[in-house]
Amino acid sequence: MQACQIFSGPTDVTTRLDQLSLSHEAVREAVYQGHLHRVRLTRNHPSIFPGMEMWGWIVGSFRDQTRPLGWAAYEKTNYPLTVHSGLKLAVSVASGDASVGNPYGTPTNRSKKGRSTVEAILHNSQLDMFADLIPQQTEFSGLEGFETWMLLHHTDTAKNEIRFELSRPSSIDHGGKITEWSERILLGAIDLDESFAQITGPSGPDIDIEIRRKNA
Repeated sequence: MQACQIFSGPTDVTTRLDQLSLSHEAVREAVYQGHLHRVRLTRNHPSIFPGMEMWGWIVGSFRDQTRPLGWAAYEKTNYPLTVHSGLKLAVSVASGDASVGNPYGTPTNRSKKGRSTVEAILHNSQLDMFADLIPQQTEFSGLEGFETWMLLHHTDTAKNEIRFELSRPSSIDHGGKITEWSERILLGAIDLDESFAQITGPSGPDIDIEIRRKNA
C-alpha cells in the first residue's frame, strides 16, 4: 500500500494547487456556491434534493471558476467531470464523511459510487504502477491517461462549517466506498454564520449515473 501524501500547510497547499493549475479561492467559491443554493430550499422540497442541489451547483461553479485556469466541462456517460487536457487531470465532486479535512483520518465518499468512478480509480492505480510505460498523448481525446481527483466536501452541523479537500483516490472496495488515497490537499473549512440560515446536512445518494442504450 502506497503511503498517502498530505498537503495541509498554506505554502504547501498553494504550491501543489499551482502545479494542478488550480487556486484555493476557486475551489472554495465552488463549495460556497453549492452551500448558498442548498440553504435556499424549504422543507417542501423532496428530502433527497438538498444534496443533489449542492452537488450540482458545486460542479457548475467549479467549472466556472476554473475555466480561466485551463479547465473545461466534460461528461462521460452522464458522469460529470471537469478536465484539464494539458495536464491530463479530471475532477469529480462528491460529499464525504466526517473525516474530510482531518489529516489523521481516512475520508470516504458518503454514498456508494458507480461504475464510472470505479473505473477512474482503477485507472489511477494503473498510472501509479506503470506511469513510465504509458505513452504521452498529444491531444485530448477522451480520458485515457488522465488522473481523476475528487473534490470532497462535508457539512459539519455541530461545528457549523463545511470542510473540503481535493484528493486523489487510489483504491475502492466492492461496496463502492473509497478506501485509500495517494494524495490529499486539505483546503480548510468554510465557517457558516449561524444567522445566515439553518444548516442541514446533504441527503440522498451521490450522483454517478451511467446510461446504456437499450437493445432493440
